[in-house]
Amino acid sequence: MKKVLLLMALAILGQFAIAQDLQRQNANNYQRQAQQLIDAADDYKALAAKVSDDKAKEKNLKKADKQMSDAKILMQKAKTSIDAASEHESTMNQGKTWHYYAVIYYKIGAYPEFIDLEPEAYTKVLTAIDKIRQLDNDYYMRMGQELAQYVRSIDNSYYQLGVDSFNNGNYEEAMVNFQKANEAAEKINAVDDAALSNYATCAMKVGKYAEAAATYEMLISKGYEEVGYYSGLINAYRELGDGEKSVAMIEVARAKYPEDPQLVNDMINTYLTLHREGEIIEQIEAMAVKYPEQPVYYMILGQIFGNSESSQYDVDKALEYYEKAIAEKSDYSDAYYEAGALLMNNAADIYKKANDEDPSAYSNFNAYLKATDDMSAQAKTIDERAVPYMEKAYELLPNDEAVKHALKTLYTRLKLMDKAKELD
Repeated sequence: MKKVLLLMALAILGQFAIAQDLQRQNANNYQRQAQQLIDAADDYKALAAKVSDDKAKEKNLKKADKQMSDAKILMQKAKTSIDAASEHESTMNQGKTWHYYAVIYYKIGAYPEFIDLEPEAYTKVLTAIDKIRQLDNDYYMRMGQELAQYVRSIDNSYYQLGVDSFNNGNYEEAMVNFQKANEAAEKINAVDDAALSNYATCAMKVGKYAEAAATYEMLISKGYEEVGYYSGLINAYRELGDGEKSVAMIEVARAKYPEDPQLVNDMINTYLTLHREGEIIEQIEAMAVKYPEQPVYYMILGQIFGNSESSQYDVDKALEYYEKAIAEKSDYSDAYYEAGALLMNNAADIYKKANDEDPSAYSNFNAYLKATDDMSAQAKTIDERAVPYMEKAYELLPNDEAVKHALKTLYTRLKLMDKAKELD
């Protein structure tokens, strides 16, 4: 009696195993039938694109929609069957089960008409490929070329989603998609360096400088020798407040790409941030001469020498560089404004010094008055030099409130009240 029961139990278990194997086979059959309908839909769409008659076009598109609708029903059946096979103990540990699973979920993810069946279809495909490798590496190697095609397609899909998000200004969302693109590539032991580079670019845009730095470091360590990666890493270090690391990376990068202008710009920005501008004046001057169509270099030099808190402070030198910037770009509004503001601030410092003078420091009151009058006269002369710069800046930027306010202040100090009133 026990033998009979045992045989019956074995028979029942065998029937369950066969049933699950049929589930798996049914899943594959459903997806193959669905593919035939998808191909037919594509043919109808191609016909619609060729015909000029609107009614014929509409008719073919409706046929295409019907084919895809029927295909979706079959893909739902395929999904149900393969889900069951992937969960049953008789088939869940077989590479073929996860192969079919990957194929079915790949098609669900690849067609917008099916995606609502499983929004995370591509994630399931990648999980299935991992499963195949874990369970049966020989099967994985035999099917490697087919599986790699799915992975590359998923990589490209996520990459394009990242590009679309980036172009729409959704940088956080773009980061997620670029990361998924590279994670897909990793399934076939590849690296999507373009996705990683874009991931780092997005990270910089949203202030995730540590993530950006780590990504650029990884790309460089894997041998992706592109100047843009060094530039990105230099800027990420600088934004993280690690100026010394930034300087060290500049030295490494410029040893590889000594003539690259972007690296020179990175060096300029880094040294300015570290208040070490005196060390890079020669390089900035060289860039100004090399790229005369970019007067920003002379503008930077003007700002360096025009910074009253810097050891390089020199009003005449600053004006010389602002004039060079203007000579290269006659409508350079910022250069006019900066030159005018430099002179106004210089005059204001002298006025303040005159006001702060202590009469007791002089031999007599008349000496005090003469000294302060001389200072005021000097300040007025400097203000008068500022007028043409500020007037030109206002001409170029008539709607800029800061420029308007500066010019009105200048007219008021010079007692040109009619002109000041015109700016009310």
